[in-house]
Amino acid sequence: MYRVTTYYSIKGLIKFVDLGDFTYGEWIVYDNKIPKYHINSFNKDSNSDILINSLLESKKVTIESIINKINIEQGTKLSLGNRPLIELIKKSEMVNLELTPLPEHWIKTID
Repeated sequence: MYRVTTYYSIKGLIKFVDLGDFTYGEWIVYDNKIPKYHINSFNKDSNSDILINSLLESKKVTIESIINKINIEQGTKLSLGNRPLIELIKKSEMVNLELTPLPEHWIKTID
């Protein structure tokens, strides 16, 4: 279950998946502005998350640079969610989303 907050913005309604203020090492990745993947760098059950954790620990890359490299190599439109600058909340609700880790073969091509 994830908390999804809908905000009013200049561009219309924006849905943002909120992991909370105290979440460390976790990100929601959007594909064409739709939440699609959940990265948890401390998840030992996912090879993709383990690879991301090792890349981040090497301090050679950031999560943003990983997403950018995937976009370039795979032709995707992935992004990390950002809250709007002006937060006019329409509603906030708990939603059951099926967010998976990033595909492992995408991470293996990053050097």
